[in-house]
Amino acid sequence: MIDPDRELEPRYQSFLASPDWYQTNIPCQVGCPAHTDVSTYIGLISQARFDEAYLLNRKANVVPGVLGRTCARPCEPVCRRNKIDGKPIAICWLKRAAADHRQFRHRAERPPITRDKKVAIVGAGAAGLACARDLREMGYPVTIYEADPVAGGVMVNGIPIWRLPRSVTYEECNEYMDDLGVEVVYNTRVGRDIQLTDLLKQYDAVFLAAGCYISNPITGPDGKVVPGADLVGVMNGIEFLAKTNYGEPVFVGKRVVVLGSGFTAMDCCRTAIRFGAEKVYVMYRRSKEEQPADEYEVDEAIRENVEFQYLVTQTEILSKDGVHVSGIKFVRNKLGDPDSSGRRRPIPIPGSEFVLDDIDMVIAAFGQYSDSSWIPAKELNLEVNRRTGVPLIDRETWMTSYPGLFAGGDFTEGSRNLISAIADGRDAAIAINRYLGGQDKPAEPPEEIELPDYRRGMVDDYESIPHENIPSLPVKERYSYTRETETGYTPEQAVIQARRCLQCQLNIMIDPSICILCSGCVDICPYDCISMEGLSRVVKGDPLHQLAETWQGGADMIIDEEKCIRCGLCIVRCPTDAISMVQFEVASPNDRWTVSKIPVLNRGQANARR
Repeated sequence: MIDPDRELEPRYQSFLASPDWYQTNIPCQVGCPAHTDVSTYIGLISQARFDEAYLLNRKANVVPGVLGRTCARPCEPVCRRNKIDGKPIAICWLKRAAADHRQFRHRAERPPITRDKKVAIVGAGAAGLACARDLREMGYPVTIYEADPVAGGVMVNGIPIWRLPRSVTYEECNEYMDDLGVEVVYNTRVGRDIQLTDLLKQYDAVFLAAGCYISNPITGPDGKVVPGADLVGVMNGIEFLAKTNYGEPVFVGKRVVVLGSGFTAMDCCRTAIRFGAEKVYVMYRRSKEEQPADEYEVDEAIRENVEFQYLVTQTEILSKDGVHVSGIKFVRNKLGDPDSSGRRRPIPIPGSEFVLDDIDMVIAAFGQYSDSSWIPAKELNLEVNRRTGVPLIDRETWMTSYPGLFAGGDFTEGSRNLISAIADGRDAAIAINRYLGGQDKPAEPPEEIELPDYRRGMVDDYESIPHENIPSLPVKERYSYTRETETGYTPEQAVIQARRCLQCQLNIMIDPSICILCSGCVDICPYDCISMEGLSRVVKGDPLHQLAETWQGGADMIIDEEKCIRCGLCIVRCPTDAISMVQFEVASPNDRWTVSKIPVLNRGQANARR
């Protein structure tokens, strides 16, 4: 039996919808480190407006064609569409569709140089390019020093060509920077060909974005380097990918073991298959549920006949002749308490050792750390991480302890993903501009945009459109290193997949001056996200609680933003036209967010409007 007193407990409170509320109300945007305006570009794709979607993406994340193939997709797990059918919007793959199906290349217009301060950037990877782009648009002359012969960093030397064609990286990393007027000095390694101290003398600010390329050693359960780690046939994953990407000679065995199960491991195991390996194992010390790799990539590797073994840790790399790899000894694990990473610690099981025989190549993919040997920390009196030697930075200013020397991206944060590095680069550009005396762009006043005749639920079946994986080559056609495996959505497929989006940047608004509390919207709502509640159910202490005490007959209309699919059926049903669909927009300083500033009420994750 339901307790009537419990049923009438206060369940919601009012508050001013600050930027924080708006950000969480658009979960894909807050989930993206670069705060990409996902809802808007997906909406553009749903109308086949690919060029506009591409340009919107380029504004936010610099290399949309690259990210549409390689992004780690932190936006997708939080996508509200999951609540409808358990499948998020294909945000990443639709980003690629916008790049693939645009009509024009969209060469960028070169911004004029309006600042008399110069900036140098070390590294033309994701963080460096993002920082350079934003600084050029602010009017600064920018020079990047890059050790490789092309721009892109890990996009070129780490991500395989079968995932990311070099025509895409060249357009977005090289041509785009050229168009903007960013000077890139190639084949120049800072610390060897030019010294950091020289850059600090020549430039008003220097941003270190040198990436993270030193592979972690092959260690056993005790944390010590395993015997045999120096045998012929043992290679680290970053070196293996760099050699295959640049077309350098590299030995690829017939029976290959990849240690680790992250992004690099997936690229290595699938690349080994394409270079002729007959059997490839991926060995991971934790469980399948805890592996860092994306589930889709793991499934694709399995389709390509890669074998995964979990809860195993290497203890020794074996050799029959004392020179070459011939096998690996492992111990099986069980999971203990969570460690510093938040994942359960693997614990070796005594007596569970076993050997994989006839192995002729081992690829270690345990992650990377940054090379700091080229930084004269003592000469500059830099504060550095005692373990790694990497400069410490102020998280608010992105500056090191040396004035004018900034750092970020994977160089300071460790190996992560492209979109996080891009976000760092953009934030660093803002900080450098402030340091050099520039001002943030003032926030624009909020603007309410009403969408007239909004009747999506009457004309569209978007809530029943199934999720479709990106089309790809049949397995038998994948054994080429230069042929892209994923073929991408057709324009028609992209439009259909974009139509699945719930458009979370839109909000139902109820005008209390003409609402007659008829409950028609409550009755027609297909997901029961609208309800009528008495004012007495506002939590005590809330500004509306005093109103509830004096106005006993008052009621609130509650709209649960988590459930609302923006169908517009309530708009059609309302007899007094009290309900409308609106979008609230305001550009934040430096265009990093589109935010709202409107008064709403809240019940948990729901909005309430009287």
